Amino acid sequence: MNDENIHIGALLKQFLAYWKIYTPIGIICLIAAVCFLIATPQEYQFTARIQLIRDNQGMMSELKMLKSTGIGAMLGGSSSGSSVEDEVIVLMSRTNMTEAIRETGYQVETRERRGLKNVLLYGKDNPVTFLFPEQFLDTLSKPVKIKLTLSNGIIQSAQIKSTLFKTVKVKEQPLPCRLQLPIGTIMITPNADVSVPGEKTLTIRITPLQQTYEDLYDDLYAGAQETISDIIILLFENENKQRGYDFLNTIMSTYNQYSRNVKVKEATINAKFVKERLDTITTELAYLEHQIETYKKRNNIPEPALYAKATVTGYQELESVILETETRLKILDYVVDYMKNPLNEYASVPAIEGIGEKSIALYNQLVLDRQRLLLSSEKENPALILADKQLAEQRKMLLEAIDAARQSIRASLKEINKKNQVFSSQLSALPTQEREYIEMKRQQKIKESVYLFLMQKLQEKELVNSPDEQAGRVVDAAYSSAKPVYPRKVFVLAIALAATFILSLIIISFRVFVSTKTK
Repeated sequence: MNDENIHIGALLKQFLAYWKIYTPIGIICLIAAVCFLIATPQEYQFTARIQLIRDNQGMMSELKMLKSTGIGAMLGGSSSGSSVEDEVIVLMSRTNMTEAIRETGYQVETRERRGLKNVLLYGKDNPVTFLFPEQFLDTLSKPVKIKLTLSNGIIQSAQIKSTLFKTVKVKEQPLPCRLQLPIGTIMITPNADVSVPGEKTLTIRITPLQQTYEDLYDDLYAGAQETISDIIILLFENENKQRGYDFLNTIMSTYNQYSRNVKVKEATINAKFVKERLDTITTELAYLEHQIETYKKRNNIPEPALYAKATVTGYQELESVILETETRLKILDYVVDYMKNPLNEYASVPAIEGIGEKSIALYNQLVLDRQRLLLSSEKENPALILADKQLAEQRKMLLEAIDAARQSIRASLKEINKKNQVFSSQLSALPTQEREYIEMKRQQKIKESVYLFLMQKLQEKELVNSPDEQAGRVVDAAYSSAKPVYPRKVFVLAIALAATFILSLIIISFRVFVSTKTK
């Protein structure tokens, strides 16, 4: 009768009998783990924090309040700040990331073999600097690898490999050296801060911009510090401390510069539109003031007495609402005339709140894209034709949105005028000359309001250039963790132990199975 019970003691004794198998395996796995720890470059985690600045913060907050009051909110003067999620998307956008990549030279990696480690050189540690022609890094589609041997400031040998061209070899060239490649020219210059005694072999990898951006996008984390917080935290891992510091600090600086450039561009667009309207309203206001002065002299109207009669309870408040509504309608009329002018067919449109700021931003971006295409292509270019069609469709949508806003304002004005009928009955009792004079003064007030508003918009370009006009305040510049986060010694040794156990179990089981089958 067979004993089907499992005898753990017997199994353990049998397992220990095979110590000649698992002991060498354990030693090999341990040596492999130690070699991996020695050969793998250590990576550190870098942290930075940036606080979003709302419109009501900063040294010029009183002036910024003008953007959100009265009719000042119509051309992009909203006081509500952007959400953290939106700003994170802007911060990690391809525009900002690629700009930071260019400034820090992140596309180019220079490494030197030091013992078992392949050390990343950066900044003052790098004995050579690479200079590229404009657009070279942007148009590169495949990686380029360069193996460079230096000796006393001279390139002993250089080997350039890529799938884009055949291998290029260079020998005994003094620095600086110009490498003529099928994809462009690369200039190698010595770093004056680094001396190169003896012979040194470097391995350089130049990565396409899009690939570098995608890799960094996966490696960089950006998000709100807390659930309800204006502080964005950035986390990043890199093996070179200075490189990690520079990249995080640069992307925060690039984000602030981008935000400022957007505000300056919007203010410039508005300023151009405003200057055209300001010339017209100045002429109309001067003519109206002259007309009022002539009317007063001809009819001998005492202005203070007239307003004493015309002012009734609630009249001034209602008149202020009518004034603001008519002013806004006038501004929208100016915008429509501006867009319908054939000379402005491919001109940017000023931001108008309440009729689709995102649509206007998209339209202005299409205008800029078309201008870039026009500089580098002919009118028959399919991309340019497509851009013209997109602009036409977007312009049509904007005009429809503005027209809908005008209809809404006219409806509101109609309701307000109904309320004004109560006061109109009182004004009708005044003599004809006084009623005409009141209407003229009312038109003067409308034009004065428009004039003051336009003058305010002209000052916005100076306002956005104020010292504190930035999207985010750096709370913590980039700093690194005290200990490396990769590779983790405990984790690597645990894997080695697990590998030892699994391999030993497989080999011992196989031997037991073979010996049992033989018997």
